[in-house]
Amino acid sequence: MPSTFGIVDLFAGPGGLGEGFASFAHNGDAPFRIGISVEKEASAHRTLTLRAFLREYRARRGILPEEYVRFHAGEIAEPNWSEIDREAWKLACEEARALELGTKAAATEIDAAVYRLREAHDDTVLIGGPPCQAYSLVGRARARGNVGYVPEEDERHYLFREYIRVLDRLRPAAFVMENVKGILSSTIESRLVFEMLMEDLSSLGTGRGHHYELRAIRVEGDRASLRPITRPADFIVKAEHFGVPQRRHRVIIVGIRSDIASRTDETSIPVGFHAELSRFFHREVSHL
Repeated sequence: MPSTFGIVDLFAGPGGLGEGFASFAHNGDAPFRIGISVEKEASAHRTLTLRAFLREYRARRGILPEEYVRFHAGEIAEPNWSEIDREAWKLACEEARALELGTKAAATEIDAAVYRLREAHDDTVLIGGPPCQAYSLVGRARARGNVGYVPEEDERHYLFREYIRVLDRLRPAAFVMENVKGILSSTIESRLVFEMLMEDLSSLGTGRGHHYELRAIRVEGDRASLRPITRPADFIVKAEHFGVPQRRHRVIIVGIRSDIASRTDETSIPVGFHAELSRFFHREVSHL
């Protein structure tokens, strides 16, 4: 029986990264199922919920709803999705949560979802990334122009620790953390944010279970692979290598739980991953 992986998607935005995992299939098997996706920004959360609804509707009926096709074509106003399929919409709302990460309320709901995912699937995967505004070069330049702005008081700089908290509680088979390239050079309290992140990641499992082996995505021709890192810049993935006509670079960190990494070829990536990463970049550009 094929393995299934429950997905926790944090800082999900409109859901591009999660969609890549959810749409991945190999030999008719779709192993990744999103259990919970979390986003606080209202418009992004609406898109996230609609994505979840469409996946559920198509899984039940094999097609997209006609109303969505007409809405997407601009022929009709956005319909009330719950009237089209009440149960699919209910499940979509349970999956896509409008929560502010770092709050007690969000932690409570996420921890409950973690418990359910462990019960329902063979293993889990954590994906997502902290807000990029705090790390992007443009965001940092704008912040410097704000009178009274104190970087140490910008909570967005520290939200990566909520990702670490969930990672420690979930202990997934693997995680994927994505962010802008500026996270490599962003500083807070006279320290590199990326350095603090690496320290937190490397401390997971110390003295009490499996740790995570970090890998970088490498592209050679039309094949992607996972390789050990030698320097932080190894984590940079370039959109132009995946067919996107734009120089859009992202830091993507892949962590594999040590009990799995020990019996896995470190250079292997599932067939189709290159195409899925291409779709992720194309979706990201389409939401600009």
